[in-house]
Amino acid sequence: MGMMKKIHLIITLATILLFIFESNAVNAQVNDQAINRDKAPRVEIYDENNNLIKTINLEEKSIETDDPKTKSIIAEQTVTAQSIKKYSFGNTTFSNYVWINGGYYFYNPGIFEFELINRPEAVAVEVYKLGQVYTGKVVWRDVAGWAALDWRDTTLVKHPGSYAFRFKNDGSGTVQIKHGNLKYNY
Repeated sequence: MGMMKKIHLIITLATILLFIFESNAVNAQVNDQAINRDKAPRVEIYDENNNLIKTINLEEKSIETDDPKTKSIIAEQTVTAQSIKKYSFGNTTFSNYVWINGGYYFYNPGIFEFELINRPEAVAVEVYKLGQVYTGKVVWRDVAGWAALDWRDTTLVKHPGSYAFRFKNDGSGTVQIKHGNLKYNY
């Protein structure tokens, strides 16, 4: 296994472990009245027609899918650590939607993570390729604390390519985000 593949593997595993640790720590502190929901925390991935293509149950850490494309792992790309860039964003609150970096298109997006202040019913990140063409969305339901995924592990972005991202409230009330990061140029 090449050095770059090892670095990518370590980064991916560290992100997953951080997400699991933060989610478990926050979930342990939330009282039962605040969680009065009948569904487990989960991530849902939708295609450009808003058809559900993948569900990840965050309590069981299981993946439910019928789409063979989402079952396969996207081919590894060799990159140098110096080529990867990171865009960091700060605190934001919204009831409808907000563009990440004002709708800037990120080339070859990869690891994406953000920390929620509150526990919204559902927060989505919509994906748009050049020309404002909607390619789908990822929805985090009943999640608190850190949320993360690697865009390369979805069918919503294809490399090489540039994509813009928009946070959207897919539930009621407001969404409060403390901060987050998007790594790109993989």
